[in-house]
Amino acid sequence: MKTIVTIFSLAFMLAVVTPSGWAKDEYPTKQIQLICPYAVGGITDLSARILAEKMGEYLGQPVIVVNKPGAGAALGTGFVAASKPDGYTFLTTWTGVAVLVPLITPNLPYKMSDLTPIGKALSVDQLLLVSKDVPVKNIAELIAYAKQHPKTLSAGTAGVGTLPHLVVEQLNAVGQIDIQHIPYNSELQAVTALAGNHVQVSVLTLTISDPHIRSNAIKALAVLSSKRDPVLPQVLTSLEQGYPDLMASIYNILFVPAKTPAPVVKKLEEALERTLRDKETRDKLEKMGYRIDFMNGKNTQAFLETETKKWSSVVKHANIIMK
Repeated sequence: MKTIVTIFSLAFMLAVVTPSGWAKDEYPTKQIQLICPYAVGGITDLSARILAEKMGEYLGQPVIVVNKPGAGAALGTGFVAASKPDGYTFLTTWTGVAVLVPLITPNLPYKMSDLTPIGKALSVDQLLLVSKDVPVKNIAELIAYAKQHPKTLSAGTAGVGTLPHLVVEQLNAVGQIDIQHIPYNSELQAVTALAGNHVQVSVLTLTISDPHIRSNAIKALAVLSSKRDPVLPQVLTSLEQGYPDLMASIYNILFVPAKTPAPVVKKLEEALERTLRDKETRDKLEKMGYRIDFMNGKNTQAFLETETKKWSSVVKHANIIMK
């Protein structure tokens, strides 16, 4: 009788435990949505669609991009943070949202601890630029010129609290100068102002600034990275020029809701890594100005903590707060 009870108990345990194990192994069993917290047609949306298509192939289920713009990307980010942690909803965003927005926005409806990184996917270099009428060729000359002509230079960026804005404030601190910040609503407005000499300095991506560099309307003083950009191989990096504190690329990172099961996060991480190794996908992204920059979830978390520490001091020093 005791043997029969033991066998029955074992059978019962297997019946309870095994299905949950199968469920993990079977993920995914249905369509997955990749939330883009920006409008259709922007750089985040375009890269998301390329990543989603190939990740869906590797996962065996379609990954559909769903745009949820609004509130400076907080709407879509908050949606994912509050979603069921089952791997069927994840987020694509940039370090601006993951690092800067929490630093400058006191009352966000979510915390970044509500999200777990799948991995870092892409990076986009930022350039330090001046209008053609500013007689400088590098960072040191710009700092010297700003000291010789105090309160005459202004810098246009895509808005308050953006990474370019923080770079301008960092440049002011490093060089002990005072370049006035002029916020615009977009990179396009900022580059137009720079080309027209309405502002004399800016920090922009190569994608938006390249046509104006080629027409000699503006000049690139530095790539704000540790590596030169292959499109502008003659332009030295900020690191090469002796200004490591001015390194500032933007990074595309994918997140799931916190408490998503580790095996599910791992599957998504593996799908992302395989996608970024795919030659056709790499070619598409690189032609659009992205740099393939994969980092696994664990290392991405450490990277975000480093970035947060780095930029929090700039935010405090410049007293940048979004109300």
